[in-house]
Amino acid sequence: MRYHFFQLIVLIFMFLTGCSLKGSEKIVESQEEPVQGQILVWHSFDGKIEEIIQQSFNDYRQLYPNVRIVSEYIPADQLEQEFRQQFNRGLGPDILLTTSGVIPSLIHDNLIPEIDDFDFSSYLPTAMSHVRYQGKIYGIPTSVMTQVLCYNKKKVKSPPQTLTELLQQAKAGYSVGIWSTFTTTFWGVRVFGGKSFNAQGDFVFDQNSWAKWMEWLKNAQSEPNMILTDSIDVLKQAFTNNRLAYVFCDSSQFTDYEQALGKDNLGVTILPGEGDNSAGPILYSRVILFNRMSSPKQQKLSQRLAQFFTNREQIRKRLMILRGSFIPAYQVNINNRLFPLEAILAQQAKTAIAIPLDQIQSALVWVKEGNSLYPQVLAGSITPEDAAQKISETVNQNLSQP
Repeated sequence: MRYHFFQLIVLIFMFLTGCSLKGSEKIVESQEEPVQGQILVWHSFDGKIEEIIQQSFNDYRQLYPNVRIVSEYIPADQLEQEFRQQFNRGLGPDILLTTSGVIPSLIHDNLIPEIDDFDFSSYLPTAMSHVRYQGKIYGIPTSVMTQVLCYNKKKVKSPPQTLTELLQQAKAGYSVGIWSTFTTTFWGVRVFGGKSFNAQGDFVFDQNSWAKWMEWLKNAQSEPNMILTDSIDVLKQAFTNNRLAYVFCDSSQFTDYEQALGKDNLGVTILPGEGDNSAGPILYSRVILFNRMSSPKQQKLSQRLAQFFTNREQIRKRLMILRGSFIPAYQVNINNRLFPLEAILAQQAKTAIAIPLDQIQSALVWVKEGNSLYPQVLAGSITPEDAAQKISETVNQNLSQP
């Protein structure tokens, strides 16, 4: 699930310096309506993240012992289909913990309700763009994720700041692993001057900049120490086994990499740029969704749990354990000393691309075309310019449709 949004592309995905509760973070139990009942939660997280989620639920039950929370793991590639099947039977979970990319199709089939009684005033605009669809809000963002450059501190003393420096280090013997698909390398388009949005605020494909970036990747793959692969598992195994000095990584991998290398050996820095141009990785969010089939009383009970799950104290606990693998979905000040990895992520997020939920469906059309042409470009069977033209034509055709 941690890579789900990047495959759509792909994602959904928390800091703090204060613990005062306000707005949506207040949980007030009514004297007339005791908090009791059962909540079914579906998620696609395993390992340490699953343990932390369960701990949050345990904390909630200490406050409200008459609430039973049943948490079930569903593989990410099965979550939406399973939810649809259970919904059609009048069943399914009360809460879905997932990534924002699934929201449009669930809205289209009227499976999730609009959220109109929640304080979103402190949430990041980028995170809110991942739950707002045609002016209405359908989810609660919990965290924001993106890509950065991970490196092994035992092998690297001075990480590169530019693509030129990265290539120079590869030629000098430093091995570099690049997660190589259309969407997971989209960060390089901005390095070559690409614009992510037009004057109307629409997410756009800059064909000239993408073609230049593809030419760079095509030439870079000829270097023995530049390893391009579409398999994240291959890269993960190579990096954790100390065979790679660098790996272009998703922030959700920090915990696994730190556990494998040792917390003092994992280095994280922003993606390399060039000149005045910085990298622009895609940003995605983890979100909480509700089931429209649940009764109003059950939805209210579920939303109360969501309020608790997203309060500052619960997020602080997750931050301390997960060590910087996410950015809180609401606006906070970041203490660079206490949260150095989060500081890197927050810096990278300033230049990252948040595709608005309204434009996800149209983006998926040309992403599909890009995924098809990307390996052909690297294999030399089509020029970067011709591939960029084909993708651009797909984008224009899609935009022209009513």
